[in-house]
Formats: sequence, structure tokens, C-alpha cells
Amino acid sequence: MEYYYDAGLAESAVQFFPRYLCLTEGEWAGRPFHLSKHQADHVRQIFGWRRKSDGLRRYRRVRWWEPRKNGKTELAAGIGHMLLMGDGEPGAQIFSCATDKSQAKISFERASKMVSFSPELAQHIEPNQTGLFCPSLMGSWRPLSGIPKGKHGLNPHCIIGDEAHEWRDSRLHTFLVQGMGARRQPLDFIISTAGERVGFGWELWNTSVKIRDGIIEDPETYVVIYCADQDDDWTDPAIWAKANPNLGTSLKLSYLEDQCRQAMESPRLENDFKRYHLNLWVEQAVRWLPMDHWRQCSDYSKADEAWRTLGNSLKGRTCYAGLDLASTSDITALVLWFPPLGNERPVILCRFFVPEEAITVRSRRDRVPYDLWKRSGALIATPGNVTDYDFVKEQIFRDAADFRIEKLGFDPWNATQLSIQLKGEGLPVEEYRQGFGSLNAPSKELERLVMSHAIEHGHHPVLEWMASNVAITSDAAGNIKAAKDKSTEKIDGIAACVVALGVGWKPAEPKATIDGMLA
Repeated sequence: MEYYYDAGLAESAVQFFPRYLCLTEGEWAGRPFHLSKHQADHVRQIFGWRRKSDGLRRYRRVRWWEPRKNGKTELAAGIGHMLLMGDGEPGAQIFSCATDKSQAKISFERASKMVSFSPELAQHIEPNQTGLFCPSLMGSWRPLSGIPKGKHGLNPHCIIGDEAHEWRDSRLHTFLVQGMGARRQPLDFIISTAGERVGFGWELWNTSVKIRDGIIEDPETYVVIYCADQDDDWTDPAIWAKANPNLGTSLKLSYLEDQCRQAMESPRLENDFKRYHLNLWVEQAVRWLPMDHWRQCSDYSKADEAWRTLGNSLKGRTCYAGLDLASTSDITALVLWFPPLGNERPVILCRFFVPEEAITVRSRRDRVPYDLWKRSGALIATPGNVTDYDFVKEQIFRDAADFRIEKLGFDPWNATQLSIQLKGEGLPVEEYRQGFGSLNAPSKELERLVMSHAIEHGHHPVLEWMASNVAITSDAAGNIKAAKDKSTEKIDGIAACVVALGVGWKPAEPKATIDGMLA
């Protein structure tokens, strides 16, 4: 056998934490860092197993997959200190890395706080302008951005990689690993929760599972995975405990109960709950608006077809418009958003335009009832096989005569000429960019209004169809937007609705929040 287990070294690694380190946040801040049972068990394995040939560590790579709030970031900071001063490695270089420098700083800042909380640790580690410094060994620790440029020539003894599911690619990680060749017993320590099934993180996860299951033989990689199974009941507290080894300590049961209640009301929040609290990987886009809630938004029954007459009582009212000219060969959407007066709900009025020839093709080929919608007036047909934007322009002028359009927002990608014409006629036209930064706030507000049944749409059949199609995607910061390429069918009306809400609605000032103790 090539390896042996040294129980003394294993226990010394566990005791390093309460001897030198303190916890840094929440109700435990300043207290000695006693590892939880599952952490101590894994630390013993990582540092107890040795090579027979030289007595150095067996494991050179650790892949630690665990839901949020179970203490893995605090643990990673402690591991970094152990490698910086506990290994006795001359000139040890420790690097925290992530998709960007702000993310990399999270584990590094925990490590810095540990120095300030622990007089014992402060005797060995000094903060400076660029990071942390260990004078006795001339070792250092600093965070790195996710950009590989300028990282050649580094000589890491330890890599602390954070939230690998967000990494765009493996280039920075590869550069750092290649720099470890001169170290006696380097450690590549990556922590993460689950994410979307794309990119380097997804590849790393699949490799980790295969190593854990013995499909890939890699005796120098130690894999830790805490997660639910795909077919588990995600609402069952027993499954929460299975995926969260620190449930009841750093992670409160009441918090998960509250998060689960919210997730049961929203497919988007359900996906977030599964990702962040059960460590389950999800598809990149998620179906967004629950149709049972959508149908409860109107004060009218569907048989009333309130959308036909909804605008009659709104004449002269202030509104905001969103225009989505997605394609000349299919649906163009104009949505008017009327802010509430008093205790009223906000109201949505819709106009949908489609080429006459597309109505016949889509009705026969895709069995989407364009022909029925045309007969009912829910779709406005324009002659030929492309949308006649003059029809759209004339409808906007008619609406501007009936209502006070304060702003008309549009996606500049496909509406430049029409917007110039509208602006030339004195209409308040405004470009509305389609990135996460501009779409996140109105998208979440629309979601809130739908979930609380606080919007009036009159059961417009085309808009309802589009609401049932729309999927969303999110970025690393949790911002959301509708994803046309991921949705099952057309969503132009919802896209226009978000733009209308975006140009007319201003979010409230954010309130300060206090995070839980551990990431």
C-alpha cells in the first residue's frame, strides 16, 4: 500500500483550529473555532493520510461541495492559515481565487478577521497592504481576480478556490496549478455550491462525482459532497438535514422553513432553494410565472374577455409603454402600463401585431391559435409576410391620443428607425437596454405583483400564452431577466411589459440586511 494514516497528525490538524483561530461573524464571532463533527472528520482524512515514500500529504486536491451556510468558507479560511504557517513551507504562497476579485476576497477577508480576533495567530501573521504575511517563513496570502493575465510566474503552495460553479473557464485555475510544481506538498482546495449545468464548474462537479463513486481512480483527490438526490422530496426537512450537515448550528431550521415556503410559491425561488440549500444542479433557464397565480390576477372571469374593454375607463390616464419588435416575421408587442390610483391594481393593456401570412403558417404548423386570436381581435394582422411597422406606429399615435404616455421604452437592437420616427412626432421615446442591470428590478416587481395577485390584465389570451412560455435566467449576483432563447415559445408581450414597468416604476431604496454567520 502506498499510503498510511497518521492519527497524531490528523488530530493535530483538527486542534490547530481552536488553538490558533476564532470564528469571525454572527453570534460566534471571537470564539475559538471548534470544527463541527463533519468538518473534523474530513480534516482528519485530508491531513492524516500520508505517502509512505516521503511522509508528505497524500491528498493534493480537495473538492468540497456543500450548500450555503454550512461553514465551508470559514473552514477554507482556516485551511489557508494552516498551510501558510502550519506546514513550515518556506516562502509559502497562498492565493484565494474566484470568478472575480470581490468573490475571492470573501474567504480572504475571513482569514484577515481571524488574525484580528486571535492574539495567538497575530503573533505569526501580519496584515499588510496587499494581503497577509508570515515573517518567520516569508510566506504570503492574497486574493486574485478571475483574469489569468499577469498571473504567470506565481508559485502557489495552496489555492483556495471559491464558488467554482460561477467560474467562466478554467484558465486561471490551470495557471495556478501549473505553478505548484516546485512545492513539496501543495494543496488545491476548491469549495462551491451547485449551479447551472454549464461551464467549468459543471465539469468539475461531474469529475468529483466520478472520483467519489470510483469511476475515476484518483488517489490524490479528496471529494466531499453533501446534497439531496434529484428524486428526493425537496420540501422534506429530513432531506434538508441530509444535504446540510450543519443544520441546527450555523444554519437555522426556521430559516430553511421560511425559504421553502417562499420556494413553493415560485418556480424561480424553487430553483434557488434547490441550488443553494440542497446543492442540486439546475437548468440554465427556469420557467417563471405560475399560471394559477397569473389567472387569479384579474377581477374578471375569463369568459368576460375584459381585455376588450379594459381601456375604456382609462382614457386620459398616465401610462408607460414598452415596445418589443422581436422580428419582422412574427409578433410585435406594445404594452401600456397604468400605475394604480389609490387602492386600484396597476393595469396592463396589450397590442399584438403579426403578419397575415404568419397567422396561417403558425396556426397550421405549430397549432398555436393565431387564427382564433385574429378573429377575436387579440392579434392585429398586417398585410404580407413581414410586420408593417406603419400599423404599429399608427396604433401608438392612437394610444397617445387616448392616454398620457409619459415614456415609451424600446429595445434599441431592432427598433431604431421606428423610434426615430416616433421621436420626430414628439413622443417621449427612450432606449431600454436588455441586460441584467436594467431588467432585474422590473422583472422582480412583475413577479411580486403576479404572485400577490396585484395586477389587472383582463385575461388577454395572447399575453396569457406568453406568460406560460416565459423562462428566466439569472447571473451570479441573483439578477434575473426573461430568456427568449430558453423559453418554450414567444414571450414578446412579457418582455414589453417588463420594459413598460421599467421606464415607469422606480424601486424603493434597499434596506440594510444582516447576513447569517457562515457562507
